[in-house]
Amino acid sequence: MEPTLRDDDVVMIDTSKRSLGYDGLFVLNFDNALLVKRISRGTGPGKIMIISDNREEYPAVEWHVSDVVVVGKVIWVGKKA
Repeated sequence: MEPTLRDDDVVMIDTSKRSLGYDGLFVLNFDNALLVKRISRGTGPGKIMIISDNREEYPAVEWHVSDVVVVGKVIWVGKKA
């Protein structure tokens, strides 16, 4: 998620916020790996765009909301000095 997040940055998440009905940074569970990704609305009902800020290496992909496991919404980022 560079430049938004770099290695060793710390994030705080609100696990009560799992709705993908609004845009923002979320922690998602993909194949037992936790990833921070930017979420925005997709092209149709029930669809979302999963976006990495490093778009050259990781292009945006569209998924159905029911196929995404949301851990929570990122509410704070601590930068490593």
